[in-house]
Amino acid sequence: MATQTINIELPEEIYRRLEGMATVTRRPLQEILVQTIRGNLPLSPDDLPPAQHDLVATLAPLNDEALWAVAKEPSSATDWRRHRRLLRKAEAGPLTPAEQRDLETLREAADRFVARRSVALALLKWRGRTIPTAP
Repeated sequence: MATQTINIELPEEIYRRLEGMATVTRRPLQEILVQTIRGNLPLSPDDLPPAQHDLVATLAPLNDEALWAVAKEPSSATDWRRHRRLLRKAEAGPLTPAEQRDLETLREAADRFVARRSVALALLKWRGRTIPTAP
């Protein structure tokens, strides 16, 4: 892996924490820094399927309040029921071409809904916000 050298100034508290982690884990400070940065990189469009690349650019400029609103948006119960019904019907036998198209549209919408919510939560986490875990 190619590397780049950079010089950065860190607050003393952060440096001490990183140094302490290097000592405790008996790993070089540079390795601790790289792991810390890698684990906290923001999302990139390349982290998503091509049809969802726009989500990062669309959501990243939003303020925290708007991102929380995206993360809390409810899914459409009607679409979810129709999606489940078509999946059950497909298990029992072939769907009509119209039903197949409808199922594909519903699947894409569900995928985008989940990705949009995930991107909003990832951006909030990257900004240092605490993301609640499901009970």
